[in-house]
Amino acid sequence: MSRSMVDVLVLCLVILILDINYGFAKPSHHTCVIGAGYGGLASARYLNQYGVPFSVLEAQRSLGGNWRFQTDLEEDGLPPFTGVYKQLRINVPRQTMEFANWPFPDTTPSFPTGSCFYKYLRNFTKAFDLEKYIQFRSLVTSVKWADTQWEISYMKTDSKEKFKISCDFLIVATGRWSLPNIPRFEGQGEFEGKIIHIQKYKDPEPFRNSRILVIGAGPSGLDMAMHLTNQSARLIHSHHKKYNQPFFGDNYVRKPNVKRFTKNGVVFVDDSFEEVDVVILCTGYDFGLTFLDESCGLTVSRKFVLPVYQHMVNIRRPTMVLLSLPTLIIPKVLDTQANYAASLAAGKFELPSQDDMMASWLQQFGSRKVVDVNLLTDQMDQYFANLSAEAGTPRVPPVITNMRDFNAVNRLEDLLNYRDYNYKVLDDHHFERFYNPREEICDIDS
Repeated sequence: MSRSMVDVLVLCLVILILDINYGFAKPSHHTCVIGAGYGGLASARYLNQYGVPFSVLEAQRSLGGNWRFQTDLEEDGLPPFTGVYKQLRINVPRQTMEFANWPFPDTTPSFPTGSCFYKYLRNFTKAFDLEKYIQFRSLVTSVKWADTQWEISYMKTDSKEKFKISCDFLIVATGRWSLPNIPRFEGQGEFEGKIIHIQKYKDPEPFRNSRILVIGAGPSGLDMAMHLTNQSARLIHSHHKKYNQPFFGDNYVRKPNVKRFTKNGVVFVDDSFEEVDVVILCTGYDFGLTFLDESCGLTVSRKFVLPVYQHMVNIRRPTMVLLSLPTLIIPKVLDTQANYAASLAAGKFELPSQDDMMASWLQQFGSRKVVDVNLLTDQMDQYFANLSAEAGTPRVPPVITNMRDFNAVNRLEDLLNYRDYNYKVLDDHHFERFYNPREEICDIDS
């Protein structure tokens, strides 16, 4: 048995010994939601639908979370919370991102722009009259368990005043895209160029005619290769992804992992060298849950959160639910999680005992490394089924996962053209895809 697995088992035993009587989550008198992005808005809709009194705390000046375009300038002294940039288009079919029973207009292409998706969020908020529940410019700084309730401390970012409120039930919907993962490289301090994380990239124009190094080949890294090749004097792309690489242009060059930085460039692990002006780190994000006090009963790091039942319920304190913990998911998962959380807050179902939740978590965890405990991998459709069966909420049909899985492969097979196709759901298990390149259409009232 690995050292990490032993550590987790010991932790679980301590949890069971020290805190075995928290019981079932009961219908709450007041629920707090942290965050007014996709997950927070979905939670607000269902809480309102089930008649649960609630309020939403949002740090930014407006709703939308990661989907709200924000310049790299600070607002109220806070860094950007969003990674949306100009010319962004979503990289999964919109059907996998829609709220339940709230589709995009049929005229919308399957891969709309980021600005169109933001209009969709605002339209959803207006239709369900949710903005009146949101308290903007309210940055949560601490969440503590205080005997029978959650004590939430927050600061008004405009006045810097500090406040505390108490809630019976808590939904943490802060997302996964606020704390950049910024690796360190040998010699990085000597480099005289500019290094930024993709979160601060907003517009290709400032990078025109620069020698740009992009590190990483996740969705944002591949997007940067497409966006910046024609803008740059040279586009160096450091990654180890295996995919059907298209022809980006004569000034594109692929490189292996970075070995070290120099004053004016980078040496790679194959000992080749490139002069570089700007480095864009497309290296993902970590959990930004630093406001959770140890009294919450969770083990939280930048890479994992444990132990949680159904990838969301705090086992020690089951009146806390965290959305967005699973990695490699589509927004539709957050909508289902939000419905589950709101149903739990409304007392529509009871959780298993703490012992049973812990046993379920240990069974799910299996022999995984600690850093993989929040990974759903290929179990997303079963996850939809599990949440819906337990909470008694509508099940997301398998066709949504089928579309996600097909697109994940197709995106790497045909990177330059995969967004030129539209998807249509035929039934609960089947979809069709047809070629339909056209100008951007966004028939949504903003």
